[in-house]
Amino acid sequence: MTEENLDLTKIGKHRIIEQFDPHPRLKTIWITETIIVYILINVFTIGFISFVVAVGGTSESIRNIITIGVPWFFGISVPLLLLIMIFISIYIEAIDYTLTTHEIIVEKGIITKSRKVVPYRNITNFNQRRGPFDRLIGGTDFGTIGIETAGMSGAGGGGQSSHPEQKLVGIENTTEYTEKIRNILSKMKGQAAVTADSEIASSLSDEELLKEMLLTLKDISKKL
Repeated sequence: MTEENLDLTKIGKHRIIEQFDPHPRLKTIWITETIIVYILINVFTIGFISFVVAVGGTSESIRNIITIGVPWFFGISVPLLLLIMIFISIYIEAIDYTLTTHEIIVEKGIITKSRKVVPYRNITNFNQRRGPFDRLIGGTDFGTIGIETAGMSGAGGGGQSSHPEQKLVGIENTTEYTEKIRNILSKMKGQAAVTADSEIASSLSDEELLKEMLLTLKDISKKL
């Protein structure tokens, strides 16, 4: 992103600064987590069945378990895992992020496409989250950027905790993108302040402006 991209002088017009997607490594992370959960569930299930059989299982009950378990594992469990992995890949492909001069836009969804808009004026804070797999697979600066707003801060109850209104997941350089958004936000607020001052000044009549000038001159003369 260049300084030219951050020119916010045309504050009245929305302009796209940057569009980007989650990094492809996010697929690897989510699929890895899914496989681990799948393995743990199956290990627990097999362990439980083995315990039951060891305690008091008969040959008839063992045959029933095998008759039910094998079709379930190869006919439902494994295909379901493959479908989940395909869904994860398609879902991540459908996520789009857009930074404009006024807001952050997050679009996601496969069948139903959702579009979440977070105006810069509502943003109060950012937080970065990097889980174990983010660091292991993604790298030292791979993770999620949480965007907190005035309306969502302290939503967890009692004002003791804050929950991000929106999350930018799968960001390769979380620190860099956080600074980019902060930079845009600071420029946006600075330009908004200049515009507000101009609007206040233009709303004053000529007579009021003269009175303000006279009062200022009187203050200066008293200090001399």
